[in-house]
Amino acid sequence: MHRLWPIHTVVFDLDDTLYAEREFVLSGFQAVDAWLQTDRGIAGFSGAAEKVFSAGQRGKIFDEVLPVLGVEATAGLVKELVGIYREHEPTIELFPDALEVLAWADPAFNLGLITDGYAAVQARKIRALGLEPRIRCRIISDELGRACWKPSIEPYNRVMAHYPGPVGGFVYVADNPRKDFIGARQLGWRTVRVRRAGGEHHRYEASVAEAADVEIASLRELRRLIVQMKS
Repeated sequence: MHRLWPIHTVVFDLDDTLYAEREFVLSGFQAVDAWLQTDRGIAGFSGAAEKVFSAGQRGKIFDEVLPVLGVEATAGLVKELVGIYREHEPTIELFPDALEVLAWADPAFNLGLITDGYAAVQARKIRALGLEPRIRCRIISDELGRACWKPSIEPYNRVMAHYPGPVGGFVYVADNPRKDFIGARQLGWRTVRVRRAGGEHHRYEASVAEAADVEIASLRELRRLIVQMKS
């Protein structure tokens, strides 16, 4: 019966849902590049790292790129560079369709955000994107403890505590079926996967247990979907 209730709260994921996560990665590479040039006189990190990232490497990019630049990838240096990457103030922007849908949804619905990732990193992304005045309920799951990262239901419970209402009136919009929709569906939320071309999880085919209720290619389609859900 909950699917007959009107939508009252729209909740978004952050990375690759409201902005391109690749932008954050490249911004971090540039911050590391600037530090290496200033502190160590080493040039070329950003371009080399972007090339490795674009080829699909994840997790060991610093270890792979430094030797290409003629630098030993010692544990101490890699740790320092990872810290610079994580602590930099990112240069990122909301997707144009995210700007549009937030402007449309703000007067009509409660707005929320649920995001995984290191708390301080995600907080800097939120500030850089100007989301604090746009979205009142912002849940960074890392602030609740690593066990509360998605697919834990705890972040979703926090949103429901902030915006009490029928569970069928909550919609979660995200991009990663491996974790984003499992907890939301368990609680009875509606779920929408935004499957952007070029997104980090674009090619992933979700299992029945992981899949969202609906898939869209752009947040511009969300308005039509929500109007249908409300009817």
